[in-house]
Amino acid sequence: MQHTVLFVDDEINILKAIQRLLRNEPLQVLCASRAQEALGLLAQHACQVVVTDQRMPEMSGVDLLSSVRERHPDIVRMMLTGYTEMTIAVDAINRGEIFRLITKPWNDEELKATIRQACDHHDLKQEIRRLNQVTREQNFKLQDMNRNLEGKVRERTKQLAEKHQELRTAYVETIKALAEAVDAKDAYTRGHSERVGVYASKLAREMGFPKEFIERVYIAGVLHDVGKIGVRDAVITKPDRLTPEEYAEIMEHPEVGAKILEPVSFLADIVPCVRHHHEWFDGSNRGYPHRLRGEQIPLPSRIILVADTVEAMTSDRPYRKAMSLDQVLRELTKYSGSQFDPVCVDAMLRLLDVEAEGFIRKDQKFDIYAFIEG
Repeated sequence: MQHTVLFVDDEINILKAIQRLLRNEPLQVLCASRAQEALGLLAQHACQVVVTDQRMPEMSGVDLLSSVRERHPDIVRMMLTGYTEMTIAVDAINRGEIFRLITKPWNDEELKATIRQACDHHDLKQEIRRLNQVTREQNFKLQDMNRNLEGKVRERTKQLAEKHQELRTAYVETIKALAEAVDAKDAYTRGHSERVGVYASKLAREMGFPKEFIERVYIAGVLHDVGKIGVRDAVITKPDRLTPEEYAEIMEHPEVGAKILEPVSFLADIVPCVRHHHEWFDGSNRGYPHRLRGEQIPLPSRIILVADTVEAMTSDRPYRKAMSLDQVLRELTKYSGSQFDPVCVDAMLRLLDVEAEGFIRKDQKFDIYAFIEG
């Protein structure tokens, strides 16, 4: 099946560049320079994916995606824009239910890969709808089926659960795109959020928690800094010590991140973890935003703080080189009981003792199946 992708941008040169980029892809590429023109094309053509700019005359990209969502809910929606203000990102998620947020200038191979993923996502949703319909039809016939068919029903249920998990994972990837946009503001922090998620998941495993909790810690770790999308680039990338005003701006990012995630129902248990990942264990005024103490701080937040600190200390920054593991161990021990939960520190010390430099490898990815015992 050939997929059709509609690109909407008021800059004709952008549309021409995209057409050149995708000319060898197995896609039909449609282009529109205005929102109304795009809606007209959607009424005439069966499109699977729409990619729009944000700032356009007549109608913004968010408004266009919201309209597409109402008229053509099955179309996968994405935004390709050079503007990454927090309000735009939140609007795109809440009103347009976007699949990805891509920033200009784009990476050619990454853009092509994202378009393929969007087409696959569309096909996946159609397959789930088909499977759900088949399941409903079979349920009406269950009373006439004999016991030999029970195995088939269980297999169908398993398939549906797997498909729904794939959709859930795809939606998490949408939110992760925001975290990656934050990391991309500073070359020194690229990949930071993913590494914090991986480190935190390994720490939760070391502490003996079940698979569901480990996955929750990973997602919270990946999203912990999403609120920095609302912080000025000049503050995030500043190589010198921050002024009190700049530090106050940085301190707002946990609350901003929590507000970004609150509208997403299945991330409800992630929101407090993001909000409180900078609280100090002793409740001192160096923690924020609410100066919680000890057990008042969500356990995932306490785990993420240790993982975040280890990742920051073992990465190069403009103002210093990465610390050695010996220095990291000394810092963790020094602040155990004040900044950090001692239980989390003890587990991290055990991990670093066993894995050493292997623990802080920069190319690690999260694999939930690695945490399933048996």
